[in-house]
Amino acid sequence: MDHPLHLAVAEELQRSLVGDAELIRDPACGGAQHLPLFVGPVKRRERRICDVDGLIVSGGRVRVIIEIEESGFLPTKICGKFLQAALATHFIHDSRKKATLPYADRVLFVEVLDATKCLRPGGCKDVQGQMIEQEIKSLLPMKRSRLTDYRLFFVHGPEDRAGLAAVGEAVTDVLGVAV
Repeated sequence: MDHPLHLAVAEELQRSLVGDAELIRDPACGGAQHLPLFVGPVKRRERRICDVDGLIVSGGRVRVIIEIEESGFLPTKICGKFLQAALATHFIHDSRKKATLPYADRVLFVEVLDATKCLRPGGCKDVQGQMIEQEIKSLLPMKRSRLTDYRLFFVHGPEDRAGLAAVGEAVTDVLGVAV
C-alpha cells in the first residue's frame, strides 16, 4: 500500500535528528518492522498494546512516538492511539541490540493528519483538531505515564514543506531537552 505522507514525515524527521537520536520506522514509513509498544518490560502477547508508525530513541530510551493518519479524521482513532501509547511503557523488538527500550522520563507524542483528506472548506475539523490537542495537553502529564507532551499537526499532503517542517521543529525542540 502506498503511504506518501508517512514517507514524507519520516524523511523530515530523519533530517531533524540531533545527537544520538535514531528514527525507527514501520513499513509504511519506509522501515522493515512493526513497532510494538508494551505495558511493562516483558515481551508477552497480552502486554502488547499497539503498534505505532515511528519512534525516536535517544540514550537507549523512547523520546518521541509518531502516529500518522492518511485516511481521515476520527477523534476516536486519534484519542485511542494516544491513550494506548500513554498506557505503554516500553518498545520491545528482537531486531534491536538492546531489545527492550523503556520510555524516557519525558516523551512527546506526535499525531500527523493528512489535511487533504480531512479538512473541507467550511468544515470544522481543524477547530476540532485544535480542541483535541488542547484537551489532551491539559491532561498531561498523566499519572503513571511518561507521555509529557502532545502535538497534533494537519499537513497538506507530502508536498507541504511548511507543515512537514513544523513537525520536524517540534521534534527537534524536544530532542534538545535533556531527559
